Amino acid sequence: MTAMPTNAQWIAAFQPLTVSGVARYYDYPPESVDLADGPVAFPVLPGAERGTPVSTCIDQSKARHTTYVIIVDAVSHGDNAQNYAKLAALMDALETALDGMTIANYIDYRITTRGDYMLGGAAHWAVIADVTARDTVGV
Repeated sequence: MTAMPTNAQWIAAFQPLTVSGVARYYDYPPESVDLADGPVAFPVLPGAERGTPVSTCIDQSKARHTTYVIIVDAVSHGDNAQNYAKLAALMDALETALDGMTIANYIDYRITTRGDYMLGGAAHWAVIADVTARDTVGV
């Protein structure tokens, strides 16, 4: 069984994450992005929690959370059909990358899309994954 990563280890696990179709990666949310080469990705601040103990092993009820964002394009660039068409392929690529993570025993995620993700004062098309690591089932 893999030990629960520290918060620093958890967020560091996203920094080398490679998602097919992403051109540039940031270690943290940037103030603005240059999308000339294509989509960019970054993790947002992590979170942690301790759930209800499932046994006398209290450390096995911990969880780690973060959100991973892929900015596709500014809403004001291109047209909706162009940007919308990119979202499903990036969702698939992100799902593949998350499935390959081995930092914890269980990694759950929920991937959604938005056309109003604010960054640098502008709305962007984005693929967003809320990712959780757990040591046990049902924490």
